[in-house]
Amino acid sequence: MTTIVAVQGKNFSVVSTDSRIADVDSEGNIFQVSTLREGASKVSQNGKYLFGAAGDLRAINLLNHAFKPPVVPSNVRGKNLDNFFTNKFIPSLRRCFEMNGYSTPDRPQTAEHGSVIMVSVIGNIYIVDHDYSWFSDSSGLYAIGTGAAYALGVLHALKPEGEITIDQAKELSVTALTMASKFDPYTGPPYNSFVQPRK
Repeated sequence: MTTIVAVQGKNFSVVSTDSRIADVDSEGNIFQVSTLREGASKVSQNGKYLFGAAGDLRAINLLNHAFKPPVVPSNVRGKNLDNFFTNKFIPSLRRCFEMNGYSTPDRPQTAEHGSVIMVSVIGNIYIVDHDYSWFSDSSGLYAIGTGAAYALGVLHALKPEGEITIDQAKELSVTALTMASKFDPYTGPPYNSFVQPRK
């Protein structure tokens, strides 16, 4: 239970997350709320990647501690980066999840896992769905998790006209998370932001 937002700038990405963990019973009722300890986050940095996951906490555990993503070739951009992401990154992620028992075993013909994953690679944002399909949004604004609809509305409503700066993107992201937390019981402070330049 999470809200993670991202803003794609011209030469950077900003990924921001909340810190609330909510335990839910079989009927969907919250029975315990926790806050991640200092230094822990739903977003992790690994080389030229930032990873965030909404859904099962197991996904971010694996992304933080088990996943060895492929090395990004130097000077890869645009369609070549999309090809790299499709043909190298996604199979590597799937292998990690399956080797660690994080997949859907009752559907062997279908590759599935239980989360939505936000990936920023050298400042370019991708959303990876449950079936390992991915997309990038033309708006450059992203939100995943239970508070995503609220956060995405704030991002679109308050994004300044023209090119956005890193400081504006961070402020906008935290505002979106703050507003999402007012309406989504699964989202809460403190909020952490990560900046990744597009080098």
